[in-house]
Amino acid sequence: MSTVKKHDWGLIIAGILLVVLAFVIGLYPGLTLVMITAILGAGLLVSGIFDIVGYFNLNRVGNPSGWIVAYAVLDIILGAMFLFHPVVLSGVVSWVVGIFVIIFGVFEIAAAFKLKSVGVSMWGWMLFSGIVDILCGFVFFVCPEMLAIFLAVFVIMRGVSLILYGWNTQTFLL
Repeated sequence: MSTVKKHDWGLIIAGILLVVLAFVIGLYPGLTLVMITAILGAGLLVSGIFDIVGYFNLNRVGNPSGWIVAYAVLDIILGAMFLFHPVVLSGVVSWVVGIFVIIFGVFEIAAAFKLKSVGVSMWGWMLFSGIVDILCGFVFFVCPEMLAIFLAVFVIMRGVSLILYGWNTQTFLL
């Protein structure tokens, strides 16, 4: 079996968009919570869709982890909730984001250990990203007034992760 290095440009573009979104959130924390909620919803919805597409692309050439689908479904659920109900969710956005970010972090840590067990080199970044996600999630509960700053950190981590995963996609040839 040999491998051919192939880049997943969908993941890379989604990652770049999330990094740009993170900088906008960080640079303009005075945006209303409704606007941050709607922008975050759109970004997570796109991210989840690209994750699902990536899963099915990997499914054709190998046996990808079910964690990819779980992560994508959470992205889509959270993104849709924020996009379709930004006014309602803006009042509880820090708690909702905190819960989902902690769940994302747990998923990433579990997936990192699974990747490590099969010898994939990206497991270290995934572990680091999961730990940062969990810490950001707890900060949303403790200091909700810091939402924009830690939301920017989480979105940057998510964007960089997508860029790295898209850049390091391997296609396995039998």
